[in-house]
Amino acid sequence: MRKLFHSNDGYTKVVGGLIALLVTIGVGALVFWEITDNFEGSSADANESMNSTTDMASTVFDLLPIIALVVVAAIIIGIVVKMGGGM
Repeated sequence: MRKLFHSNDGYTKVVGGLIALLVTIGVGALVFWEITDNFEGSSADANESMNSTTDMASTVFDLLPIIALVVVAAIIIGIVVKMGGGM
């Protein structure tokens, strides 16, 4: 972890990873919603299970961008600590 903070290209790698994470979240959500729109359950149990999965996925996809906010906050804290002479 120290190599990441003391390297000039460390922040570039972190930002690249953050962008990759956001793109992956977006693509995953699009693929999920496109797939679930085309399914039809063969029974009431199948429809109930699909509705439960869709509800859970909508909650998860709403919470995933919080990961990006946490990473950005960690980068900002790292910059502030570095400027303050810490670590």
